[in-house]
Parts: sequence; structure tokens; C-alpha cells
Amino acid sequence: HIRLPTQAEPDVQSWSKEAGVRMVTLAPELDGALDLIRDLVARGVVVSAGHSSATRDQAVAGFDAGITYATHLFNAMAPLGHREPGLAGAALADARVTVGIIPDGIHMHPDIVRIVNRATGEDRLSLVTDATAGMGMAPGRYLLGERDVVLDGTSVRLAGDGRLAGSALTADEALRRFVEMTGATVASAVATMTTTPARLLGLADRGFVGPGAPADLALFTPGLDLVATFVGGQPVHGPWE
Repeated sequence: HIRLPTQAEPDVQSWSKEAGVRMVTLAPELDGALDLIRDLVARGVVVSAGHSSATRDQAVAGFDAGITYATHLFNAMAPLGHREPGLAGAALADARVTVGIIPDGIHMHPDIVRIVNRATGEDRLSLVTDATAGMGMAPGRYLLGERDVVLDGTSVRLAGDGRLAGSALTADEALRRFVEMTGATVASAVATMTTTPARLLGLADRGFVGPGAPADLALFTPGLDLVATFVGGQPVHGPWE
């Protein structure tokens, strides 16, 4: 289903913030990508670099065109090298770019999670789950799009060749693992899942607790075990449900 990034595609022409498209991930080195990046940014869409073999210079050209995010850093992209940093190195080095990581201990080694955290801080780091239909389910075979994937209890992999295909990570577990890996404060870790992504997406009424916010809240114990969740101020899970 991979297509070159072109403005001629009818569905691409309809993408905008007003139409409900908040973020688009593309490979900035592909023909037509830079023009499409500029066009999408002008329509209020956040453009991310990901699933890419971009060199450092190709990545920076994408940042110059308007890319402000990197999708699940290090995964599905060229590796970081000390002479050719690639997309991963360029994103870490550029203050304009927020990076997403999957802190499950499988997609990234804990040492790399610590390195990324030190390089970016909470202002440029976004924790994501990359969760699939296997999340919360018993080990077994599930459907990801049109592909069969296997949940082995910890990882989700393609049934055919065993490659990683997303995760079974929940958001609360991502928070706990990130704090354990990095020693980050709870406030700093929570910001990577609230304040930082809200700012990236231009959601001025979200990512904080205060008057005028929608009261989408999660209540945790001091040990970061989830107690209850609220959506729009209404309990949806926990003792007040």
C-alpha cells in the first residue's frame, strides 16, 4: 500500500486539520515529499518523518520544509551512524523536532531510551504505544490491517517472518516502564504523554489540568498503578464508574 507522496492523489488533496487529519507520516527522501510537506503544513497538518531511509541531509531538508515530528524513532528507519546520523540522529539534534518512542523494552533498548530522554527532555519527547489489536488480549493470532500477527505475550510480530508489527503496550504500562528505565520524575514522564503531544498538535485546551480543560483525567497510585479514568469529567473506569 506504499505510494509516492504526491499532491495529485484525490484523498491527499482533502487532508486538512479542518477535515480531521491532524498528522501525516511520510518518508522525506521520496520524490515529491518536500512539496507535499509544505502543502500539508499550510493546511494545518502536522507532518512527521517515519518509515524512512533518509540520510541526515534529506531529513534536515524535510525539517526545513516543515516536518516537526519523528514517528517511533529508530524503528523502520536507517540506523544512526557516527558519520551518517540518518533521520534518527538528525531528529535528535534538531530543536524543531519532537520525537516519538515506544518504551516497551523491545522496540528500543533501555539504554537508547535513556540516551533519547537526555537528548530531548520532556519538551521534545512523546511516548507512544504503537499498540495493535493484540493489546490486552491473550497470546494468540490477531489481525493487523490485512496481515496476521502473533502476540507471544510480550511482543507482536508478523506471522510470516517474525518482524515486529506494533506492540501490545498500554499507555499506563508505557508510563511505568519509561520511569523505570530513565529515573524520570512522574511529572516529566506524564508531560511526554500529555503536554508535549497537545502542544505538537496545536490542542491548546488539552495537556494540562486547570479551568477550561476538558477533564480527561487518569488517576494513579504513587506506584503508577491506574486507579480510575475520566473523560470529559465523567468516570469511565474505576470506583466511581
